[in-house]
Amino acid sequence: MRLLAHRTLVDAARLHYAQPHRAYHNAAHLDELIALTREHTPDLDEAEQLALLFHDAVYVPGAPRGDNERKSAALMAATVDTLALDHPDLALAESVLERAARIIEATTHAEPPPAEAARVCDLDLWRLAAPWEAFCRYALGIRREYLHLFADEAAFWQARNAFYTTMLAKPRLFATDRFFERFEQPARTNMRRALAGH
Repeated sequence: MRLLAHRTLVDAARLHYAQPHRAYHNAAHLDELIALTREHTPDLDEAEQLALLFHDAVYVPGAPRGDNERKSAALMAATVDTLALDHPDLALAESVLERAARIIEATTHAEPPPAEAARVCDLDLWRLAAPWEAFCRYALGIRREYLHLFADEAAFWQARNAFYTTMLAKPRLFATDRFFERFEQPARTNMRRALAGH
């Protein structure tokens, strides 16, 4: 996993995740995904690795669907092109950058991802299947990121429960068989528990 171990590239990506408004979509989220990749998908190719690093590089809570992802893909390409001026090993083929951009744009999770984006999208959704305490910390992080968009806390949790209901209505949450077999039921159990008021 050359790119996930490339200190200059990873440090550049982490800078974007360090913004103060991020309570969940932060550097810890990125580090967690890198660790999950090493455990569950150590054969990610370079486009997938690049997409993973930059999938939330732009994160504006409440932005129109797809807007953050499109801007993250553009920022990824600009960052790699700039870094490649001093690091020739980051002079990646245009086809790799284009594929990484498509993967990033699929992380809206609005619909089942194309095959090329399935593993990165599954990694990004893993937190729904985390142990209950970690799942709750994730929800509180989202609350902090989004509360300014709602009239009060109750309005936020109503919207969050609507999100859980929408996710539970999907035939499946995880696109790859590996993640479906391991994490589908824990994720559904967490969301049902949240809807039931714990």
